[in-house]
Amino acid sequence: MVEDDGRVAEVHERFLAAPALPLSSTDIRPIVAESWRRSLALGVDPNAGAAPLDMAEDELRAYRDSHPLAPMMPLIRRLLTEDADEAGHIVAVGDELGRLLWVEGHHRLRSRAEDMWFVEGALWSERGAGTNAPGTALAVDAPVQIRAAEHFGLNVQAWSCVAAPVHDPLTGRMLGVIDLTGASDVAHPRALALVRACAAAVEAGLALQVGASRAHVEQAGARTTTARLALMGAATGVFRLGAQEFRLSRRHAELVWLLAGAPQGLTAQELDALLHDDGEHLVTVRVEINRLRRVLGDQVLQSRPYRLAVGVSTDLDDVRALLNSDRLLDAVSAYAGRPLAGSEAPGVRARTEEFVAELRHAVLDSRSAPVLERWTANAEGHDDAQAWAALAEALPLGSARRAMAQAHVVRLAL
Repeated sequence: MVEDDGRVAEVHERFLAAPALPLSSTDIRPIVAESWRRSLALGVDPNAGAAPLDMAEDELRAYRDSHPLAPMMPLIRRLLTEDADEAGHIVAVGDELGRLLWVEGHHRLRSRAEDMWFVEGALWSERGAGTNAPGTALAVDAPVQIRAAEHFGLNVQAWSCVAAPVHDPLTGRMLGVIDLTGASDVAHPRALALVRACAAAVEAGLALQVGASRAHVEQAGARTTTARLALMGAATGVFRLGAQEFRLSRRHAELVWLLAGAPQGLTAQELDALLHDDGEHLVTVRVEINRLRRVLGDQVLQSRPYRLAVGVSTDLDDVRALLNSDRLLDAVSAYAGRPLAGSEAPGVRARTEEFVAELRHAVLDSRSAPVLERWTANAEGHDDAQAWAALAEALPLGSARRAMAQAHVVRLAL
């Protein structure tokens, strides 16, 4: 793993030197690459020595005493903190904005972590500290593990961490995040499973606390998705909410997609950086947000920061789910083309490139003739010389389809 850490560190160094260059999924996990790009777009300084302190001690004490996760701290301590000294890790619990409310566990590690302000009241969202387990788990609304050099901040790369978000079991609203931080052995599937199980136990405890039915308890942790955004193969998006359907302009579809990927919300400045290369269009961003709010309504699009009050799934999520279930042919068949074709928004371009790279890598790695045939038949793969060459190799010797694929490779080389 030390060798892998060194390779990732080299990729990180190259990325900081030339952010526009593509990041291959063979060099870095797509979830990390996408987080690096978000961190850069948010203006995070990788050389910053510490995360910002966001809450003073008096404010912090009053806030966390009334926080929905406060009653669950005895459970979290029993599951994670009691063994922290022996296991060698720190346990941190944060709110939905990424502010750490409780930091407990291994005493010497906590003292070391204070150097980078991994302390109560510090802001460890991606906006505050770049790629890190609690911040990235909140950004993608899913459990994540971040190892050593995968962190965006150089000062954090001596650490590894795993984290899982916590939701209100009745409404699906994000409440906060649970994190384990320590040495390299923390970034392990067993640790990730442990923190995920703790988050599920907390959600179940919350459901019991408010007298939820047994059905609610069994479904604790499932975020209710009530809206749908179709993006692929079109210059605009279609947003469905219940029985309502909204045909969005490209800019409005970009805004919804970006906000759907940031459950904790985005400021006008953050949206500006994700929508414009120069990041100097704050007035325009606020105007477009107000127009979008008139379309979707105040109950869907909220402010301070800008965020969606409903969960949103996309057709890209469907493709990724098929991909993650090893149903590659179905995934390629479901891929209907690049989302929001022609978009110039840097945040949208980054998401699109990472998604296409992930899908294409799986296609090439499969060496499956049916998969490669389906890929080369769509617009994305029509001029993909490497895919056509792989298809020619996968088809039977002497077959007409192999000869056709070989001829296509020759044409692309001219």
